[in-house]
Amino acid sequence: MERLIIADIRSYNNNGKSTGHYFAVAQNYLDLYSNKYNVLIAGGPIYNIKFATTDLLKLPQETSKNNNTIKNKWYIFKNALSLFKRTTQNDVIIMQKCGTVTTFLAIILFANRKRNNIFMIEYDTEALNSKFKRLIYTFAKKKIRGFICPNETVGTAYNKPYCIVTDYIYTSQKEQVPPYFHKLYDFCVIGSIWPDKGVIEVAEKFKYTEHKLIIAGKPCNNTIKNKLESIAKESPNIILKLGYISDEDYYNYIIKSKYCILNYQGCYNERSSGVVLDVLFKYVPIIAHRCNATLLVEEEKSGYLYNSLNEFDPNTVLNENTYNKYIEGIKNFILKQQFYKNKLINFLESL
Repeated sequence: MERLIIADIRSYNNNGKSTGHYFAVAQNYLDLYSNKYNVLIAGGPIYNIKFATTDLLKLPQETSKNNNTIKNKWYIFKNALSLFKRTTQNDVIIMQKCGTVTTFLAIILFANRKRNNIFMIEYDTEALNSKFKRLIYTFAKKKIRGFICPNETVGTAYNKPYCIVTDYIYTSQKEQVPPYFHKLYDFCVIGSIWPDKGVIEVAEKFKYTEHKLIIAGKPCNNTIKNKLESIAKESPNIILKLGYISDEDYYNYIIKSKYCILNYQGCYNERSSGVVLDVLFKYVPIIAHRCNATLLVEEEKSGYLYNSLNEFDPNTVLNENTYNKYIEGIKNFILKQQFYKNKLINFLESL
């Protein structure tokens, strides 16, 4: 391949911030493979915040909540057209997930019919959940070379070659694991706060207890925000940091916690979660509701899964022996990351 290009044709600008894991995934590929290939990050103007000019293939537009849906779709199409015009058959293009059906349409409209160098990162099967969506995929499918996905269910659904890897791959040097008794918080809940994350239920469980819980992230609406504030007002052991949190604060809250709680519901039964990896890569065990997004925790013996939050007793994990057992599981999981790095590049080169 001449170039390996990680493309985000949505390039969402949330009041001057890039929310989600788009930057993290782009940086991950840059860290993993820039010593082997010419790796470029394709993104709109929001990407100037994070990436050097030499790493960027600049796309002309960015989407925003201030635009209506039609305008945002138009910008995605313009970015796709720009991307495909400025890349060749010898490049490998990896499309970040961003409204999969819209991406399928962009590929149909703008990718040359002879292309077979497009790969897609896909975390779920939502893009196939209706006859109309499946029809669109039928036309896009011939121009897509393969999928990068977190599990067998997603991989087989699209009926193309696929590679199962974690949402992103560990690249850091080995980090110092803070001792159990140096942790500031017993538990954290971290990241954007949506109904499917079950954050209010976690706050209710820890209300009036002696366990120190920090909840940090931006609520999706005022109803959730007001409810959390009401609970925390009655319970001094619950610390709230509501609103957009910087990357520095995000990782700082994780590192200072003994455990991270992920009370995922709903859509997380069918998809993966980058937060799981963010937490494990900082050597913090996870307590989570058992669902598709968290099965990794149990498989790698890096935390505890429950079927119902009511059945979870925090005292069973708040001891140094249990904590250290989960830390050993995390260490073994991180050792496997080199395998994923090689597996992915072999997949991209073999097709």
